[in-house]
Amino acid sequence: MQTPKLLIFLAVWKRPEITEICFMGIDRLRKTGLFPIEAFAVISEESMIPLCEKYTIDYCFYKNDPLGEKKNFGLSEAYKKDFDYLIEIGSDDLLKDEYLIEIAKYLPADLLTINNFAYLNSEDGECRMYKSKTSFGIGRVISRKALDKVGTRIWSDRLNKGMDNNSTFFFARHGVLERRIKTSEPLAIDIKSVENIWPFNYLNGVYIDADEVMKGLSEQEIESIKSLYVTV
Repeated sequence: MQTPKLLIFLAVWKRPEITEICFMGIDRLRKTGLFPIEAFAVISEESMIPLCEKYTIDYCFYKNDPLGEKKNFGLSEAYKKDFDYLIEIGSDDLLKDEYLIEIAKYLPADLLTINNFAYLNSEDGECRMYKSKTSFGIGRVISRKALDKVGTRIWSDRLNKGMDNNSTFFFARHGVLERRIKTSEPLAIDIKSVENIWPFNYLNGVYIDADEVMKGLSEQEIESIKSLYVTV
């Protein structure tokens, strides 16, 4: 059987230093050789073009607000690419190499989500592990087959928040039900900054050592994350 082609999809806005770390993570995943991986971003600032080109990230332009409309447009453009599965992340997210190993166990599938990821505060390096009982967009896998069925407008155009639940309900209404990958260790890292829609919450999840969470990332990723810390 031919190895499935993956397309990582993300919307980008501001935080270029964190976005570059996200792009470093995509580059690391490509180098594992576990899957053929491409990436596609919907951007709203010309200043992001050099960063996309540096890391070979294809892109399209669209206004940033509302975010639902932006992501729907970006997805419609990403759909024109050659892929078997689309992976959704934020421009402040990192997927660990173990993530690819785990999703390989579940394919083929129409909709996969992960239950365990980490929040990392870029201000001070504080880290929390969060095991979710609900659906999040970070690391969500959507098959082309599912998109063929439901189309590329999977979020409400007017939304700026609550988009993960909104799209999960959308898929369910169209008969596309998710399978959740459950792991004891985080498969992804969400790097929080003051500009996040949802800021870092010291009460969410449980404490986990940031250095433990970052094991397996490239040295460049780790150094770049730590360079963001205001206090240590």
